[in-house]
Amino acid sequence: MAQTVNVSILGIEYPLRSNDEALTLQLAQEVDAQLRELQEKLPAQSTTTLAVLSALNFAEQEAHTKENERRELDRIALDLETLAGSLEQAME
Repeated sequence: MAQTVNVSILGIEYPLRSNDEALTLQLAQEVDAQLRELQEKLPAQSTTTLAVLSALNFAEQEAHTKENERRELDRIALDLETLAGSLEQAME
């Protein structure tokens, strides 16, 4: 059941609906940390610009994770095909 979780990002409180309070708090902390890091590097940028850059950073991380998962699944599929071929030969 969804509940309201209060998080703070760049000092602003946001009440969010969540089914997993711990995960929501963890993700909010990661967003806050990344925004603060960008804010230190780019102090003249607006909060909106920092939010867009942060979103792009998270999207890039997600894309890399998906690509790595796809490669790992491809490797496992190849290993399974090789194993199946070896089993077929052993059964002959």
